[in-house]
Amino acid sequence: MHVALLGSEQDPQIQHIARALQQGDIPFYIANTRYFGATWTISYDPDFDDGLIHFDSSLLCDKPRVTFSNTQAAYWHEYLPGALPDADTQCTNMDSNMPDKPSSAYENYGWTEQERASTLLCWFSYTNIKWVNSIDAVRSHQCKPYQSRIAGKLGAHIPYSFVGNAPEVATQFCNNMREVVYKPVRGGRTAQFVNKQPNMRPLLNTLLSERPVTFQKYIEGTNIRSYVLGSDVLSVQIDSEELDYRNDDNASISVAIIPNEVQRLAVKVCQALGMHWCAIDWRRSAKGKYFFLEANPSPYFLKVENDTGLDITEKLVALLLKN
Repeated sequence: MHVALLGSEQDPQIQHIARALQQGDIPFYIANTRYFGATWTISYDPDFDDGLIHFDSSLLCDKPRVTFSNTQAAYWHEYLPGALPDADTQCTNMDSNMPDKPSSAYENYGWTEQERASTLLCWFSYTNIKWVNSIDAVRSHQCKPYQSRIAGKLGAHIPYSFVGNAPEVATQFCNNMREVVYKPVRGGRTAQFVNKQPNMRPLLNTLLSERPVTFQKYIEGTNIRSYVLGSDVLSVQIDSEELDYRNDDNASISVAIIPNEVQRLAVKVCQALGMHWCAIDWRRSAKGKYFFLEANPSPYFLKVENDTGLDITEKLVALLLKN
């Protein structure tokens, strides 16, 4: 039985997990979705509800092909879309003969990417594989408000938030809060303070006509990150002068001990979001309250492991192999 590693073969975290599997004589393969169709392909038979992943290099897998059913677990680190076409790229002859052919290379790219994603879904939705984590869990991370709702129902403290694009409500929210933080609804960018003005309405009219946003009350306190691996919880404190520690190359990381009830809550949140493992970001207030911010289903952990000595790798590999 193989373990699949979803991400770039050049990614340090993928390479790190691969070395850990090699040391345990555990067969694995690397699937970089950017090169799906180039260095590896899929053939799927719905009648037998099984498929094959075909590899053109022994660097990706020790065998030329592996069945879905012979994949014990899959570690989801990163989904990479295919490369954008050159401006001069022409549609294939087959595409040009289709009745609804795209009118440009970029439109063809969008259609092709949808076809790639739909084919990969045959693999991603194969339930006999232990996905760590599943595509549904990854998608839940793309809607932070959904995660907050689930965590709140389990008893987590949630910062007062506004989500949407209604300027009148957003204006009232910002006026009622002393300090407000802006975050994308989906994520992908770091948090920043809202530059409050005496009259916020014109600014918000312009901003919200372009896209919805998430505003949150700023919680003054300490950054805590909890890595949840099954029933195990390993936590660190991240000290930074920046609002979002991801902007701070000088942020310092140290092992943190969090209350038992917060550890139990972290496990419940992870499970409720359909995850086997995740990194939960908390904001611990001066009064000791833990405010839930988000749960990342494919977090980076190498720097934390190197800086603190926490053995996240061993627990992650054990989680992949556990039936």
